[in-house]
Amino acid sequence: MTPNQIQQLRQAINPQRIVCDKDELARHSHDCSPLAAIRRRRGNQATCPDLIVQPADHQEVSTVLAWASSNQVPVTTWGAGSAVTGAPLASNGGICLDLANLNQTLEINRENLTTRVGAGKLGGELEMELNEHGLTLNHSPQSLAQSTVGGWLSTRSSGQMSSRYGSIEDLCVSFTVVLPSGKIIGMPSAPRAAVGPDMRQLFIGAEGMLGVITDVTLKMFQIPEYRTFESCYFPDLNKGLSALQHVMQSGLRPFLLRYYDADEAPHAMVDPQFKHPVLFLGCEGPEHVTKAEMATAIDICRHHEGQTMGGRAVKSWMKRRFDFSGIQRIIDKPGGVAETIEVCHYWDGIRNTYNSMRAGLKPLADQVVGHFSHAYPQGVSLYFILSGCAADDALAEKKLLNIWRVAMETCIQTGAAISHHHGVGLLRRQPARTYLGEAISVLEGIKQALDPTGIMNPGKLI
Repeated sequence: MTPNQIQQLRQAINPQRIVCDKDELARHSHDCSPLAAIRRRRGNQATCPDLIVQPADHQEVSTVLAWASSNQVPVTTWGAGSAVTGAPLASNGGICLDLANLNQTLEINRENLTTRVGAGKLGGELEMELNEHGLTLNHSPQSLAQSTVGGWLSTRSSGQMSSRYGSIEDLCVSFTVVLPSGKIIGMPSAPRAAVGPDMRQLFIGAEGMLGVITDVTLKMFQIPEYRTFESCYFPDLNKGLSALQHVMQSGLRPFLLRYYDADEAPHAMVDPQFKHPVLFLGCEGPEHVTKAEMATAIDICRHHEGQTMGGRAVKSWMKRRFDFSGIQRIIDKPGGVAETIEVCHYWDGIRNTYNSMRAGLKPLADQVVGHFSHAYPQGVSLYFILSGCAADDALAEKKLLNIWRVAMETCIQTGAAISHHHGVGLLRRQPARTYLGEAISVLEGIKQALDPTGIMNPGKLI
């Protein structure tokens, strides 16, 4: 941005909303990805906004976008910077639109079981507010405490309870979005409607490339009456996958289903001697129904040669399920290499993806462990966690980029979805074009129609 453009923007909106402090610009130049941690340590600030705007409401968002469109200035929306693929980074400079001030809880409707909040609302804060009323979101990404509601929609996020309650696209009722032209659009709101296409889906997962979501109406739930947990180990990986598939295709909906391979199971069980793949199960709801659901799930596991061990290990995991400190300690060390990559496939393809990706990633890290979560009747997500070290940060960065290349190439080769819930951003941008295939022309057409000057989060997704 030129000095003249910055002065024009100061005249267009309250100048107190504009931040040019170098430390703040640096903070808004890196997300929470391991790659960003290495680049920050190396002093590599390859992506940096020219300034930060912190609007107070969607009218100010509208003013900023209308001005930016007229002046062809890039705008990149920032929630809490907790993304791990580079989606909120201002790779073309311009304006970083920080939604931290849009953090109010606007409504809690107990009769409809909905809540409306500003897009900058932190998920952990909202969950605690609802808990005080005996309510819950039932959306629990590991980043719950440090991610925003708007960020959930923009990256099409999922949570640890998705097998029962769905992902963010299932939990979102409606939202307000500001288009690049500055026009404010309130999406229709109803339990369900058949009035043309569901236009919400244009913006959920669009990573800010089509507009800025400013407030969101979400479903909420009463805190369940009863919960029960069980763990079950299997003689080999395939037996447990068959049990997981059987559970989901039987009509059962446990709120917790996490299946760890033999390499990750010792970490999940907090027992270095544990050597079997292990399934964590959790059911909740009315007591009699919940007990029956768990009993049926256990019967299915035993049918596939599973052996139950009680719920103690699962309860322990529930207490630490938001803890990312182990990976963070590796990332914080010079030369530390750590990464998490989540993909998704149908049941008839997930084994091949697991075996191929594990074989490809093994030479690239000291430890490669995996688990399956976010299960559906049709398939399941696969999550690999890698850790290791390199001689220095420069080599660690090269290793991470190579890890991503191998993982994405494996997905394309095996037909898996290249992302389940972390979005695309910069790290998945090239394979996204291959994965979307001919459908990318539809996305490009929508982008051209809504953002003809191309100001919204340029360089991402497509």
